[in-house]
Amino acid sequence: MQAAISQLENALSIAKALQNAATESEAHVADTDSQEQLKATLTQLAQSGILAYAQEGIALTSPENIQLSTSNSVSVTSENQTDINALKNITISSGESIGLFAQQSGMKIFANQGDVEVQAQNANLNMAAKQDIKIDSVDGKLTVTASKAVTLICGGSYIKISSAGIELGTANNVYIKSNALQKMGPKAIQMDQLVLPYLIGNYAIKFICKDETGKIYINEPYIATLPDGRKVKGQTDKNGYTKAFYTQNENESVTLEFISR
Repeated sequence: MQAAISQLENALSIAKALQNAATESEAHVADTDSQEQLKATLTQLAQSGILAYAQEGIALTSPENIQLSTSNSVSVTSENQTDINALKNITISSGESIGLFAQQSGMKIFANQGDVEVQAQNANLNMAAKQDIKIDSVDGKLTVTASKAVTLICGGSYIKISSAGIELGTANNVYIKSNALQKMGPKAIQMDQLVLPYLIGNYAIKFICKDETGKIYINEPYIATLPDGRKVKGQTDKNGYTKAFYTQNENESVTLEFISR
């Protein structure tokens, strides 16, 4: 019993040490209070609970599904390494926020094939480094676009690009080194407009689609009209459900129209 409690105490001390480091770095921190509460519950089995411990290891396996669920917190702690592997997909979703923090050896995000996309769909995207920032396009091109303005600033000198023109400013000299400098007529390039998803509201609604006999509409294409007038195309799933539609309050309505009916 004491060996199991000691293992819980060790896990808690690891979590608290990393929590302090994350706090100093202004990153999201772990919920160590829930771990404290669980340790108190399982110590001498003071309250109703299950404590499993094996000196040489524990394996939990099934040819089908394994689900771990709680109405409070789930904590996973290892003194050495934690590995999560999947031959297909790994999905992590959070109703509020996701925090990733590495204290010593950095962080790498690689995709051997396929694109890597990062979006802040309804807020800012901030990047900072204490030392150099390097961006390389090995076999392609680098394109930076903005709907309002692009500003480059270094040492007080700046270049500002907007629909009003190009503004170049410096407190010192401007040097142009080239074989030739040509002045030509005006020209503009139209950029492709990137459309991001709208803000997800606090209320969600989804439809299950059936006919008057109760037959489910499977893989049925539809158009949903949202409260702000936007129209979203979709298709029902194998159980007849549409995707979830989000609204800002519970009194707003979503209308559904089937395309092929």
